[in-house]
Amino acid sequence: MKGSELVIKALIDKGVRYVFGYTGGAIMPVFDEMEKQKAFSFIMSRHEQGAAFMAQGVSRASLSTANPQVGVCMATSGPGAMNLVTGIADAGMDSVPLVAITGQVPTGVIATDAFQESDVVGVMMPLTKQTYMPLSVETIEESIHEAFLVATVGRGGPVLVDIPKDVQNQESADGYRFDPVAFDPSLAGVLHSPHPDRDAIRRAVALINRSERPIILCGHGIIAADAGEVMKWFAEKANLPVAFTLHGLSAFPVDHPLSLGMVGMHGTVESNRALLNADLIISLGMRFDDRVTGNLATFAATADVIHVEIDPSEIDKNVKTSVAINASVSGALHQLIKNPELISKPRRLWFESIEHFRGEITEEIQEEILSGVGKEGQLLMKTIVSKLSDVTGGRDIIVADVGQHQMILARFYNFQTPNSWFTSGGAGTMGCALPMAIGVKLVRPDERVWSVSGDGGFQMNIQELGSVMEHEVDIKILLFNNGYLGMVRQWQTLFYDGRFAGTPMKNPDFGKIAAAYGIPYRQVSEVAAIEDAISEAAEHRGAFMVEFLCDPSEVVLPMVPAGGGITDMITSLKK
Repeated sequence: MKGSELVIKALIDKGVRYVFGYTGGAIMPVFDEMEKQKAFSFIMSRHEQGAAFMAQGVSRASLSTANPQVGVCMATSGPGAMNLVTGIADAGMDSVPLVAITGQVPTGVIATDAFQESDVVGVMMPLTKQTYMPLSVETIEESIHEAFLVATVGRGGPVLVDIPKDVQNQESADGYRFDPVAFDPSLAGVLHSPHPDRDAIRRAVALINRSERPIILCGHGIIAADAGEVMKWFAEKANLPVAFTLHGLSAFPVDHPLSLGMVGMHGTVESNRALLNADLIISLGMRFDDRVTGNLATFAATADVIHVEIDPSEIDKNVKTSVAINASVSGALHQLIKNPELISKPRRLWFESIEHFRGEITEEIQEEILSGVGKEGQLLMKTIVSKLSDVTGGRDIIVADVGQHQMILARFYNFQTPNSWFTSGGAGTMGCALPMAIGVKLVRPDERVWSVSGDGGFQMNIQELGSVMEHEVDIKILLFNNGYLGMVRQWQTLFYDGRFAGTPMKNPDFGKIAAAYGIPYRQVSEVAAIEDAISEAAEHRGAFMVEFLCDPSEVVLPMVPAGGGITDMITSLKK
């Protein structure tokens, strides 16, 4: 049995249903075997970066299904593998399980600058949880199975398997011999599944009971552990308000009475003011990213901190904890809920303060949404997102690109469905939405999926419309076109005296592009047509694109300036 056959057999054993990628010389033996066996659906991306984001979509979206899967992408050596780098780095930053399989030049010419050779292992090592290069056919099976284990155990992340072409063609005398029962790799520091420490749980409960102004920070770990419902029980039992990181959104309904919405640089006033005034911060599966904390010197200066985190390296890394619980958030929450000493306190003054915070800019925002147009007379993204939320009831899946529209979706979409929000967080990768939405739709076929992009990000991976066309992927594409790189323009407006350097964009006719790919299209420039266009897209069977002509002057507020503290939050541009 050839090495290429062993690769496919291992992937079949791991329950892989979809493979995303782009072929080439050094990976051809694996692709040929994949075609022979036809064991899974192959989705040809139009660029390798697209394949990595499609694989991410599979991993992210299947967490809450009965059959969680690890996304798999493939590419050839040299430029093929290098084009995966951004998507793999993005998965690493956002703790997304993913397995990338790349072809490599034959072992005899490695390190000779052979045609399409690159040091894939060296490049990927700092971006992944682990990298493998099987140098003989006998090590292929173990490498593939270990890769899936490493990608999923503890804090998820990407893993690379780089296979030289001659190893793919080598014959194995023993054939496929993997034994899942006997498989017990020695992976010090990787196979780390700690249980909640009883004393830490007891001390955490004591802090919660004593606190008068507590706040939960819900991070991506809650989504990854499918623990949103458990967190809701905990918050309700102890009467604790909940703020969400960007990736914590959709853990439970955003309109729940205890929900404060998103926290951080573009978070709600009520979540940021509550965080500033809290005497206890209960952080669940989050890493205290700078977009949440702002200036670390002033963050949580007078608050106790309980940090529940599966990755021990994140504890005390940015914020000093009062009680550290190194464990799965699901396991820790169950222990907190079951603790008989945990009480519920009314905390009336605290919730009255939160309501006061909530009203700080509500009226101004509602006026903008009702108006629907900005200073230059074009559509406001806030209004479009509010209409989208109304049409879908907040129950649909939203896959967002990066930029102003991303923050507006995070702020104004009424998330009701668990694990229904997907975007690039830590890396902030423009162009992620369209390919990611393809992977999401494949594993959640019975749910409606919206890919939402700005005109800048959309054109970074616009070629994946070809994958949508070829595989008839039923996603709804919303394009917010304001003719600028909107988030950068916002910074230029606020901090660079309105000098729009490198942000204006002259765009193509997106309608003609949609037509070229056989995708129905509609352009909207009037407020009165927004809801009808969204409804038309929602009801259409198959892909549909709606382009909204948006006002370039729109600014996403509130905003905490980079490097500033929550006290520096900008809530209005009115003089």
